[in-house]
Amino acid sequence: MSAILIEQLPPNLRWVNTQETPDLSRYLGKVVLLHFWTASSVACELHLGDIRRLESKFHDGLVVLGVHTPKLQAEADDGRLLKTLARWYIRHPVVNDREYELWRRFGIQSWPSTVLLDHQGMLAAVFPGVGRRAEIEEKIQSLLDAANEKDERNYDQPPSVSAFEARGVLRFPTRVVASDSYLYLADTGYNRILELSFEGRINRQFGSGNPGHWDARGTEAGFRDPVGLALGREHLFVADTGNHVIRRIRLMTGEVETLAGTGQWGIPRGTDFIAPRTVPLAMPTDLAMLNDRLYIAMAGLHQIWQYDLGRNVLSVIAGTGREDATDGSGAFAAFSQPSGLAVAKDMLYVLCAGDSTLRSLRLYDGRVSTLVAGNMFEVGSSDGALGQARLAHAEALCLDAQRGVLWIADSLNDKLRVYGLAKAELKTLNANYKLQSPSGICLAQNAVWITNTDAHELLKLDLKTGRLGRVAIEE
Repeated sequence: MSAILIEQLPPNLRWVNTQETPDLSRYLGKVVLLHFWTASSVACELHLGDIRRLESKFHDGLVVLGVHTPKLQAEADDGRLLKTLARWYIRHPVVNDREYELWRRFGIQSWPSTVLLDHQGMLAAVFPGVGRRAEIEEKIQSLLDAANEKDERNYDQPPSVSAFEARGVLRFPTRVVASDSYLYLADTGYNRILELSFEGRINRQFGSGNPGHWDARGTEAGFRDPVGLALGREHLFVADTGNHVIRRIRLMTGEVETLAGTGQWGIPRGTDFIAPRTVPLAMPTDLAMLNDRLYIAMAGLHQIWQYDLGRNVLSVIAGTGREDATDGSGAFAAFSQPSGLAVAKDMLYVLCAGDSTLRSLRLYDGRVSTLVAGNMFEVGSSDGALGQARLAHAEALCLDAQRGVLWIADSLNDKLRVYGLAKAELKTLNANYKLQSPSGICLAQNAVWITNTDAHELLKLDLKTGRLGRVAIEE
């Protein structure tokens, strides 16, 4: 790579979580890492785990600057970006590169990408893609060793950030499911699962609230960013997204146990696994239960998996692993960040957040079809049939068999949508309430329950009166 001196960043950039523009001249003697990402990409979320480890290991020699270059226009909003920074616990300065100025300046071509500047401000390396932490770590170490040899290391503190989210009863709640007696809520930002009465009283908590991965009972267990939930008999199954594992809570005792995954993300070889706890998974985000089979939206691998609980076998049932929107038989179909599941008899419905599509997977033969089309680089909010209807990074859905519809939390549109199965038509519910990135939805007690994620709320839509309002959560 030719030597290119990066003396300063453009002064007109919009840094959203710091009061002053980072000055590269103050970081001479350190290695500077520019992390290019976009909020709607599961690969970027995976890569952030590597960035955190690098920040921790090289805390006295590395400065990390985030460059959010939005893939979708709706992501360009500063307020929405600040919510993402809080939800993902990003503690370094982030610029909202809405006009792709830094993207073009550094010749970036894909999300995520990592740029390294050496201790003299020279462009040292560019690493596109995810899963390259070992290479990046080795390069940072060599650059710091070079600075040491010249006695030019800078040990000053990295830049500070502000604009943290206020603490409340809930923090970025995501999926919600219901039994006859209780609601179960993934309180994702607090790394816990709550058992709630339908009036909002917290009956039990699973998970200590601190991020971690350990099996135990009740509040002694550890979760990390749990999202997907599914009920099966006397068990609650959890897609423990941040740990890349599937967990099971025995509701009679409160015992939490790990069923599948190693705790580290990876790309497994093969399609059928008889030892599920030895198989690396990648960001399971939602679950659906039918009989003794647990269906898994494996967002990080762009696939649909199945856990046969009776045989204790984990398998891939649809998706090549390539991010795309291809219909056909399960082994040849392709998905883009499958994020929401609902199951009915012989059909599994799948929301793909990456390309804003609604798909169906016929369980008896694996046939995948598109119900609402989309695009990885364009979103919309129009109603209608297949050719007209559009979603925007929708993340959750539930089946209303009585009415023959799918209720959809259309997250990036901040809307509640309804898909009629008989007419194959998408409609918008005109809710008289401000929705902020809703990402969970279920049906119980003649009401629709919605997680208003960025507002840290649980909402109830009374189907008799049509009233939508906040549920007061009581400790």
